[in-house]
Amino acid sequence: MDSFRQTIGSILALLIQIGDLIVAGIVAIEVWLRAQLERFGLPPVIQTTILVALAVLLIVASLRLFGGLVRVAAILILVLIAMHILMPVLQH
Repeated sequence: MDSFRQTIGSILALLIQIGDLIVAGIVAIEVWLRAQLERFGLPPVIQTTILVALAVLLIVASLRLFGGLVRVAAILILVLIAMHILMPVLQH
């Protein structure tokens, strides 16, 4: 029974690492997109609006693309990233 718990723990740790990698990739894309939008001279409020619209599109795409528990995890991650995008605007 102990080896079973260890195996489950290892699988959960792997899933957490994969989730961290996915979130880091999405945040890197967000930072890159924000820098590109800043190069075009767009104010931060418009940048945030565009990024939130893209996050909503990703959420809708994940609803269509994934199923079951993967769908819930993908939506949760994307909602958290959308909240991360909105935090600077909400704090002002």
